[in-house]
Amino acid sequence: MLKGSIAGAAGVALLLGGAGTFALWNGDAAIAGATITAGTLTVEASEGTWSDGAGPIDPTEYFIVPGDTLTYATALTVNAQGDNLQANLNVPEGSIAASDGTAEQDVALNAALKVTTTLTTDVDGVAVESPAADGPFAVNASDGTQEYLVTVTVHFPSDVEGDDDAQAGSVDLSEFDVTLTQTP
Repeated sequence: MLKGSIAGAAGVALLLGGAGTFALWNGDAAIAGATITAGTLTVEASEGTWSDGAGPIDPTEYFIVPGDTLTYATALTVNAQGDNLQANLNVPEGSIAASDGTAEQDVALNAALKVTTTLTTDVDGVAVESPAADGPFAVNASDGTQEYLVTVTVHFPSDVEGDDDAQAGSVDLSEFDVTLTQTP
């Protein structure tokens, strides 16, 4: 019995001792860590003003007639921060639309109006205008926070055929906005 007990104890010892021999080697080393931070791309508009040739107007109380030109101007503050960040600042088409898409006079007025948009900024003391009317203005993150002036001109030409159909028509300015979109 003594031999059996010794043999059993030796077997258990071998089993227990062998349990640690199946471990794989491993190691670790510290590497230089870092924190990354996302950039920003925001645009904020100040309160703009509408005017005609005589001065500021309230567009909700203004009755436009052929030959009138209205101008809307506002300042935009663009904050662009990010390595390799490029973006376009733009006033999309369709910002001004017929108030009622089925009312003939609204559709006629919307068709008669000629809308142009100009974006300008001051770079090193020189006014720079967007490359094309109604076109995007390239924004570079290296410029940091920039101020842009948006001027929208709404002209009702006096020589539009069928302008009588636009009488009592209205257009909706509530969708008028500026977009700032990152480009690849």
